[in-house]
Amino acid sequence: MKQKLGTLKIDKELFREVMTAIDTQRKHDRKCTDAFQVILPNDFVSGYENGVVISMLLSLLKLSFKDNTKDSWIDYFQYDMDFGRDYKVGCASYKDGTNIPLATIDDLWNLLNE
Repeated sequence: MKQKLGTLKIDKELFREVMTAIDTQRKHDRKCTDAFQVILPNDFVSGYENGVVISMLLSLLKLSFKDNTKDSWIDYFQYDMDFGRDYKVGCASYKDGTNIPLATIDDLWNLLNE
């Protein structure tokens, strides 16, 4: 049987590596932005930006997990939960009120694979 073109399968290890790399890059970008504001306070031209590449990586992840909806769990985890660092019990729940843990990348992986 011939495999479909465009199928992207991501295992747990690769998922962890990509999400960790995105988190690491975002932290680095924040440091660089803070430094540029100190050394070039009036510079509005030389902007440091990795958003295009990060957005594409996230798009691939979301497509792979069919999480490319308006209410994406991947987006929620990285933006609202700051990669799990801002997670508190009750931040996310199923329709029946049961808590959804989102404190770690592994928690996100488990949720996406239900």
